[in-house]
Parts: sequence; C-alpha cells; structure tokens
Amino acid sequence: MGRAKKFGYWLSSRLIRAIIRPRIAGPALENPLEDGTHEIVYALENRSLSDLIVLDIIAAKNGLPSPLTPLVSPEGREERRFFFLNRASHGWFRRNTMTTYSNRMMRILAGSELYPNAALVPVAVFWGRAPSRERSIYRTFLTENWAVTSRFKRLANLFLSRKEILVYLGTELPLAELVDPRLSENRILRRTARLLRVQFRNQRVATMGPDFSHQRTMISQIIKSRAVRDAIAGEFDAGNDSEEKLEQHARRAAMSIFSHMSYPTIRVLERLLTWFWHRIYNGVNVNGWQRINHVAATHTLIYVPSHRSHVDYMLLSFLLFQRGLMIPHIAAGDNLNLPVLGSVLRRAGAFFMRRSFRDDPIYSAVFSEYLYQIYRRGHCVEFFPEGGRTRTGRLLPARLGLLKMTLEHHERGMPRPLAFVPVYFGYEKLIEAGSYLDELQGAEKQSESIGDLMRSLRLIKQNFGKVEVNFAEPLRLDEWLDTSIPPAEQAAELGDEVLLRINNSAAINPINLVALITLCTPRLAIDEQLLIDQVQCYLDLLTADGDHHDYSLPTMTATEVVAYVEQMRMLKREHEEFGDVLSHDPFSAVLMTWYRNNVTHTLALPSLMACLVVNRRRPLRQEAMFRLVNRVFPYVAAELHAVNQPDAPERWAQHLIDAQLLVVHPNGGFSAPPVSSRAHYRLYMLANLIRQTLERLYIVIGLLAQPNRLTRTELQVQSQQVAHKMSRIYGLNAPEFFDAGLFDSFIDKLIADGVVCAGNEGKLHYQPIVDEVLKAAEQVIDPEFRYAILRES
Repeated sequence: MGRAKKFGYWLSSRLIRAIIRPRIAGPALENPLEDGTHEIVYALENRSLSDLIVLDIIAAKNGLPSPLTPLVSPEGREERRFFFLNRASHGWFRRNTMTTYSNRMMRILAGSELYPNAALVPVAVFWGRAPSRERSIYRTFLTENWAVTSRFKRLANLFLSRKEILVYLGTELPLAELVDPRLSENRILRRTARLLRVQFRNQRVATMGPDFSHQRTMISQIIKSRAVRDAIAGEFDAGNDSEEKLEQHARRAAMSIFSHMSYPTIRVLERLLTWFWHRIYNGVNVNGWQRINHVAATHTLIYVPSHRSHVDYMLLSFLLFQRGLMIPHIAAGDNLNLPVLGSVLRRAGAFFMRRSFRDDPIYSAVFSEYLYQIYRRGHCVEFFPEGGRTRTGRLLPARLGLLKMTLEHHERGMPRPLAFVPVYFGYEKLIEAGSYLDELQGAEKQSESIGDLMRSLRLIKQNFGKVEVNFAEPLRLDEWLDTSIPPAEQAAELGDEVLLRINNSAAINPINLVALITLCTPRLAIDEQLLIDQVQCYLDLLTADGDHHDYSLPTMTATEVVAYVEQMRMLKREHEEFGDVLSHDPFSAVLMTWYRNNVTHTLALPSLMACLVVNRRRPLRQEAMFRLVNRVFPYVAAELHAVNQPDAPERWAQHLIDAQLLVVHPNGGFSAPPVSSRAHYRLYMLANLIRQTLERLYIVIGLLAQPNRLTRTELQVQSQQVAHKMSRIYGLNAPEFFDAGLFDSFIDKLIADGVVCAGNEGKLHYQPIVDEVLKAAEQVIDPEFRYAILRES
C-alpha cells in the first residue's frame, strides 16, 4: 500500500471511528473465531473502504486479527487477510457487481497448501437495518435493503445510522474443505463463490428479514388466494351476503390483522426499552443463544416462548434486535389492539388475531393465508403456544390452532425449512404480581385498558431483580416430522414437544429455590439454617443431574441465595431466642406459589421417589420402587410438562444415594435415613414438593374406585368439588389445586392409556392397576386426607 493510500486510509479511519458505534453479531458472539485452530481470512461481500474500516474497528474491539495484518505462510509468503467478492462500483450512485472473481481470492485458493490452517469468514456489514418497502422514498434511498448499497447510501448512513451499523461474522469455511483436489481450479472458484453468496444471503435474511412487498399488494394476493376465494364462495352459496360485501369483509379482516413494521418506531422503542430495562431490572441473562445463530441462517424461525408477562414479547424482540437478528412478526390477541398502544405494537411487528374465529370462515381463511405469506417470504414469527399468560406459574396446555396452521403451511411447501425455537422466561419478581394475586385469590381476569399502560409507569420506581432468557434446542420441523406420528396427532404431539423443550431449559433463580422449600412447611416458616441446608441440597441434586437437562442455576452459595431473597423482600425475618425464623407475609405467601410452580417439574421425579420411602417402616424393594415410579410418574410428568426419560428413575436413585437421602440395604431395598437425622428432614421436605399433586390425583382414583360408577363428566365435576373443599378445609396454599383443566387432562390420559374405559351408559370402569396404586398411596397420602376422600365418595 503506497503512502498516499495509507494516508487516505488513516484519515478515513480516524473520521469513521469518531462517528460510528458498530455492533457485532453472528456465531462469533458465542464461538470466538481466533481460537488457534484456523487463520482467519475475511471475505467481504462488496468492495468498500468504509466496510473494511468498520471490520477493522470490530476486529480490534473483539480481539480478532486486523484485516490489514498479512496472512503469512510457513515459507514466509505473505497475502492480505481479506478480499471482496464483488467488484468496485463506478460512481456515487452505482452498485457493486460481480463480473469476475477476486484476484486475491483466486490466489488464496490456488495456494491453499501454503495456508493449511486458513479459513474464510464471510463478513456482511449492514448500514441500517430496515426491510425495504415501496412507499418510503427516504427509506428507499437511505436504508440498507436488498439492493447492494451504493456509496451515496453509505455516506448518508455514516451520519444518519451511526449507531445502527451491524457487522455479521458468519460461519467459517476452512480452505481444506473448500479445495477438493478432484475438482478443477475453475470449479473450486465457482463453488467457493457460490457458498459465499449463499452465506451472505442467509446473513441478510437472518439480520434484516425478507424483502417486503407493499401492503396493498400483499392484501390483494391474500384475497385472490384459493383458500380465501373458496371461503367467500361458500358464504355466498349459503346466502349470507353478496359476493362484493363478502370480499369487503375479507379485506377488512386482512387490514385488522396486518402488521405495519416500522424501523423508525423500532429504533425509538429500542432506546426506550434500554432505559426501561435498566431502571427496573438488575440484569438480563441470556443462555443458549448459540443454538439459534446457525439455524437462523438456514431456516425460517418460529419463536415459541413461555408466556408469563407482557414483558415476554418486548424483551425477546429487544434481544433479537440487539444481537443482530430480525425482529419477528408477533401473534397478539386483539385485546391488545387498544388506542395508541395497538398502533405502536403493529409498528413493532405485532399482528392481531381474534381469540376464536371458527364461526367466521372468511376471517379464518384470511388469517391462515396471511400467516402462510409471512412464512413463505422467510420472515420469522413469534406466538405463544399456551395461548395466554399463565396465572398459576405452570405452563398451560398447548393451544393447537397456530400449530395446525403451521403444519398445513409446511405441507404446502416453503422456500426455507421451518424451525421452532422454544424460549423460557424466568422472572425473579413479576411486574403483573398484583393483578395475578387478585386472580389467584378468585377475582375475575381484568381486560387490558389504556389505563393499565399509564399505571405501569409507576414500575420504574421498583426493583424487579433479574430476568433469565433461555433458548432451548430448536426443533427443525422437517426432521421432527420424519418420525412416525399419525397426521391427526401431529399438532398435539408438536405442542407437547415444544412445552417439554421450554421446561427442559428452565431458569431456576433464588426466588424459585426458596419457594420450593418454604411452601412445603406447615406454617410457611422455617429455621434459617434448615432453609440454607435445603437450598444446598437442591442445588447439589440439580447439579448432579446436569448432563440430562439444560436448566440454568444460580451461581450464588446457598447462604447468598437466602440473603438475596430476603433482600428482594420475599422473605421476612423474625428474631427468636432459639434463632432466626424466616417466613412469608400473606401477600408473598400466595405469590410464592407462582414462583414454585415455575420449576416444580425440575425435582418432581426425586420428590416422587422420596414420597414412596419417607414414611415407610420397612425397606421398599428396588423393583417395587421403579415399578411404582414408572406407573405414576408419567401422569405427574404430563401435568407438569416434564421430560420422562426411561433411565431417569435409576439415575435419580443414585443421586439420592450419593446425597445420603436414600439408604441402600443388603437385600437391595431402599429406605429413608434415620428419623432423627438432618438427612431425613431434607428427604421429608423433598417429598412434600409434589405431595399436593399426588393428593389431587388420589382424589380422582379414589372417586373412580367407589362402588357407584361415575361417568366421565361426573368424575371430573366431583373431583373438582372435592378438591375445592379439601383446599378450603386443609388450607392448601395452591390455587391450582382445584383447577378443572388439570382434572380434565388427568382423566383424559387415564382413558388414553387404557387404565379407564367407558362401559354401559358411559359409566367408567378401571384396570387392576388402580387398586395397586391406591394400596401404595396408603404409604404416601396422609391418613386424614385419605379418610376425608373416602367420606366424600
């Protein structure tokens, strides 16, 4: 490089460094490129001095080699560490093109044996990230879009989008894999250029989203689609209205659904939310991000998060935007389509849907076709598989409507395969805690209003701790459908699989851990040291089984966990002569059930095993233990959406033995530690964790086994009534104890498994396994509770 060029580069570099604040995205975030395995050669898409300078800035900031440092072979031959795939443009408004291959790329490939450890790293530089639309002249000229950016746009964005410049470092391509000795030099060049072009295109899709059509054009496509025309014809043939009015109804439906994603709005919201998160949260921890980095480049992503707060969708979009991925179109209930708020949400990517539209075939067809058009264009989508926010803290059963539509659209064919990305949100303190508490205590759910938005401004004065966002293993739909699942059952199976993956990536925070313990005490109070010991016990158990789950655990010690929960005002301390006692006030006591229910599934299996031995006087044979666990736990797992692995009982038995919570006898039987030991108390507390779940299941089988046979409806109604009564009489601090949906699901599974079947007049009959479980329950369920159920039956 001559002196004049060096001076020009230095001057341009100083100017650009003073102006811009670029960000990095891509696999390099989680998997550092400079790990000693490969020598990096940067492949930039377009010949641009500004792109090279931005890359140099990012490389220096992230500890990567500068693109200006030479690539040196063992023989001392030097080559520049970067090349441009496209040729230079000529003129300020001309675009870069690729009419010939880069000479430097040709030399590097031809001399690949000189650089045996070299790898090409595709680098895409985005100067602003607004997907293109036809109606905005400003955006057409000044934002990054699907046309290769001209020099004029770069110069304008240097000032107008200085904080919106994103550098995406893609997956490295080792030269040893690119250069196949069986291929000619020309074929190697063409193959390498094609792989780079594919990576650049995938990077652009993952970062910016697809090329957008004008809204009116897309609406016209939807109205002209076969499904919508058939729905209109069906309603016309039924004499419901004229064809013209039915088509107007379809257009109005489309307008009510459509998202109007606006990049300026997104930029404003990003700044507001950055300020908001810093005011109310002590931090947002993200785990599993590396899982979606690679799949985003090859698949159309469908984010399916748990739904616990209105913060969920705002926080997910914020994180995706911050880390260089496109913001999803979000399926939102039309209850959020409020004045002002609805308009803002549309511009942030929300599209609205009715809670139910089975009685409106035209609306159903329009909505389905709109969803298909989003998928077909390669834009990612977000919807909540549970349908609505959970009020109990547990995952709700999957709603199948959007899942069925997605499967149907997959069958129609997509340019890019679909992949579901389950996401778990874990909150230490919930913003909606007050309204949830009212609903947990029996109040009716309140509809959203603009007043809620104004009242939420008071939140900035409060501290809501930390938030954990865990990305679970993506579910690649084409691979998952290769399994032998009957088509009629695919949606339900898909919903269950998504929920299992969400819960298998649970975030267990200090509030969750303490709630698992304190709510198992008779008076919601516990000695401080006993609480610390039990927290440590649970941390040890979860860590021991760490190879079989993706849970995130606190990095604190058990003592620090308890102190932190007290600091968050979720525990109150009482000083006594014998020591300090920790308990909950009435407000937090009910609310803690919500935090407990978030993570009960994580220790449900060892809790069941503890229940089977903690009250026994004689050892329980191993085969009897495992047989009972294998018969009962599938129903517990189905209710809690917990993974049920075949080898889990043996594995957890060993964990309990290692923790000295199970005693192994010479004959192979299991028993509890001595009653006077602290280990016995820890086992007793562990057993209490799912005792209420077992009591609820016992109500069903207790009523099922009574002499007077019941129909399915009678069994469900009576079970709920008895549970409600038991909850009131025995003071069970669990609002979900008499949830009708839980009884429905349990009875449905009993019928599906063939344990229960309907006879004459719909009366239910059961298999002998029910008698075996009832007998085993004598060692698990409290006698007073069992006798109360028998009196009711």
